[in-house]
Amino acid sequence: MESRSPEINTTEDRKVFSLFQLNKSIKNTLEAKTDNADFWVKAEIAKVTHSRSGHVYFDLVEERNGSRKAAIKAMLWHNTFEKVKEDLGESYTSVIKDGSEIIFQCRVKFSEIHGLSLEISQIDLSFMLGELERRKAETLAKVKEEGLQHKNTALKLPTVLHRIALIGSPGTSGFRDFAHHVLHNEWRFRFDIQVFPTAVQGKDAAAQICKSLDKANESNSDVIVLIRGGGSPLDLDCFNDLQLAIKIGEVTTPVLTGIGHETDFSIADFVAHRNFKTPTDVGDFVVDKSVMFSSLLIDIATRIGSRSKTIIHREKTNLSTAKTTLLELPIRLIHRETSSLDKIKADLYREFHRVFTKQKETLLNLANSMELIKPENTLSRGYSIVRLDGKSIKDAKKLKKGAKIEIEMHKGKLLAEVIQSKNK
Repeated sequence: MESRSPEINTTEDRKVFSLFQLNKSIKNTLEAKTDNADFWVKAEIAKVTHSRSGHVYFDLVEERNGSRKAAIKAMLWHNTFEKVKEDLGESYTSVIKDGSEIIFQCRVKFSEIHGLSLEISQIDLSFMLGELERRKAETLAKVKEEGLQHKNTALKLPTVLHRIALIGSPGTSGFRDFAHHVLHNEWRFRFDIQVFPTAVQGKDAAAQICKSLDKANESNSDVIVLIRGGGSPLDLDCFNDLQLAIKIGEVTTPVLTGIGHETDFSIADFVAHRNFKTPTDVGDFVVDKSVMFSSLLIDIATRIGSRSKTIIHREKTNLSTAKTTLLELPIRLIHRETSSLDKIKADLYREFHRVFTKQKETLLNLANSMELIKPENTLSRGYSIVRLDGKSIKDAKKLKKGAKIEIEMHKGKLLAEVIQSKNK
């Protein structure tokens, strides 16, 4: 049987309170202690939920070294949420999200039905921006200490940036601006763009960008382009990550950045090979490199053409002169060689006559000598020829006693027999 009394006595005479009484007591105690005062509290948003009625509900936590130390629920009523959203401006999406650490003004509320919660009335954006700047300053100091800003800038940037590794979030305005500017350039230069999609804001964005940098570095591209359109400082905070700065220093491909608005400057910009104010400015630079190279080629071609015309004109003149020379030179050579041949002919004739006369005289002398030594002429001077068996004998030793010999004289021949042979 249900008791309607706020206080129930059991058989053991214990004092038992209803749940409503307990919660009501807790509520009265809290209201008495807090006096409906406002508190400034720092906590991390573990989960945020938007209701259809326009209210926003939070699960808030505090963690230390990975261990949860506290947790509570909170809410932003619709009217208050609209005011907070207006105050946060473009930083709204970076503040009201899971994993965001916020400082907020609230009142402690306790409902007999829903229990303890915090009613948020204001969120302090300046705290988050201050924390961001503090972390950025610490990261910048470490970057300078390790000299990371000099590593990527030391790489040589190719004259023409044809193969481009593009890191960004496809579908965002900054991504579209760069792609359209480069692919639809007015000079109709063609570029090979390989996209490495990644988140460009949020808790895991820096780690994703680092992975994309590794992949882009292996793509054998001329340059890596890292872009992100405009956003609040909180949206761009991932580009101030120390590990991202280290990764840009490690890659062996030049990195160009176009992050945020004209006034934004991140650590990634500081360590990149070159940074630009917007994604469109990066696109301008990429296209302008090709324009400059094209202009250089046109200038070289123009100078080559002009020089070639000068050389061709000069060589035509030389050819014309050579033609005239070639036409006249053979005639002069023929005349000169004809005179030389006539002179040689005369010289040869004189030399031939001299040699012929000399040889003729020599032959006459030889003929006279031959005439003198003819056998008949020799015999006429009192000599004779002794023959044995038809052969002339020059050595008396060859004649033996009794040999029949023939003696030829100038006039007539004698037959004789060797009686005695005397040899000295």
